[in-house]
Amino acid sequence: MTTTTSPEKDAAAAARKDARAPLLRNLLLLRLSILAFLLSNAALALGFGVIGAAPVLAGCALAAFLLFSFRPKPDSILAAPIDAKIFVACLALAVVLLLLGGETHLFYANLDWLMRDAVLSDLTRQGFPLFYRYENQDYLLRAPLGMYLLPAAIGRYTGLFGAHVAMLAQNALLLGSCLYFVARLAGARVAPFLAIFVLFSGVDILPQLLRDGLELPDHLEWWSSAIQYSSHVTQLFWVPNHALPGWWAALLLLLFARGEIDLAILAILFAATLLWSPLAAVGAAPLIGFCALRLGRGLFSPRNIAAAAAGLCFLPIALYLTIDAESVKHGWLIAIPGFVILYVAFILVEIPHAAFLFAARETLARSDRALTVAAIVVLLALPFYSFGPNNDLAMRASIPALFVLAFAFARVAVSTPRDGGLLASLISAIVIVSAATPAMEIKRAFVVPAFAIADCDLLTSWRKTDPHDFPTNYLARLETAPSWLGAASDARLEIEQRSCWPDHPHLPESRK
Repeated sequence: MTTTTSPEKDAAAAARKDARAPLLRNLLLLRLSILAFLLSNAALALGFGVIGAAPVLAGCALAAFLLFSFRPKPDSILAAPIDAKIFVACLALAVVLLLLGGETHLFYANLDWLMRDAVLSDLTRQGFPLFYRYENQDYLLRAPLGMYLLPAAIGRYTGLFGAHVAMLAQNALLLGSCLYFVARLAGARVAPFLAIFVLFSGVDILPQLLRDGLELPDHLEWWSSAIQYSSHVTQLFWVPNHALPGWWAALLLLLFARGEIDLAILAILFAATLLWSPLAAVGAAPLIGFCALRLGRGLFSPRNIAAAAAGLCFLPIALYLTIDAESVKHGWLIAIPGFVILYVAFILVEIPHAAFLFAARETLARSDRALTVAAIVVLLALPFYSFGPNNDLAMRASIPALFVLAFAFARVAVSTPRDGGLLASLISAIVIVSAATPAMEIKRAFVVPAFAIADCDLLTSWRKTDPHDFPTNYLARLETAPSWLGAASDARLEIEQRSCWPDHPHLPESRK
């Protein structure tokens, strides 16, 4: 017996299916990821006094309303169903990269994780705000804490290892979703595109070979002691707290350039990621401003005005991050001897991809061209000024622009026919040579033994790892803290006389 259905029943079934579909659309991944950034701000605000907490919590609520009231165009990527196969593959790739980078200490964790583990341990044990005492001076933990706050809140109930697992889950969601979106935006073969994108780097091995021959260090990017543009793998292995917000800012810039989102979504992410990485936000700011100016009168839409109001509510977060910030090392690099030669060499080594994009500019998506040019301009400008103990400005503010450059280059590389022509051969050469930098980072994860997670506090970890330079990027003098931050606790963390990493493979015994 053949069953037929009427057009009315078909339409009703389609309507019911469409009503359920939003739960499975790409928009869900966008919302969940931006929500993670917003919730970390809310978690920090709960440690402020009422005067500081109220505007931040109001800003988070308004930003969440703007996020969840956004409706994508029917034919957009955000409105399309989640491609489960690609998303699961990207999520698995994210977990592998984060584990290799040292999260949960399943593999070797680079030296930066020693301080990072201490911050997570202190927040897990005591929450925020945190106070320290060193040489009769009281300090406040003043740092971009965005990555730590939600995992630390979970760790209060599950223990320190639970906090590390929660951090892995949080970061895997953000990284996996980001890789999924760039794969969908690229419109190219997923596997080769993601391989080229993830392994994106400058050709750092060339100056190392010229200087040291085959005696290569395992971290190739410090061939220039004054400036570094980190490879994508280096960012994920050493500074995921900067890489993830920087990558998400760049991803939203690409989505905005494609007409997938409005400026309001981009603005609220910018405000929310200040707590994760103000330097990555600084790098994203000129690109966001460039996109905003191109809107003309559309810049003053009701949603954009509401987003600006939400952003202003995050002012206490910005003020918190700048407490005692003048103590951080900074200055112009252009005045150092030989800067011009260093600058030219640095640009040629770190972003030669720009020349290939110029040669293949007709193959760039029309919507991406202006943003790609703006990203290159930012990368050309950043080396002139230094901020932070190791010129963190160049390393971290470059993250959004490098992401945009990597996206454009990977698309061109995958779409260029392998016909033996000059352009195809040069692209293949730069992909192979630049892969040496991430390869050395990955190699370290496999050849250097892992070591256990420690629960030493921040001061103790600092004294055992880098006792010469006080960690001004983590600690601010308490007397410089504003009153709205909240009443200071009498509890102070001090240097502990105990072992932190007895099984660390590199530290001298006296510093373990």
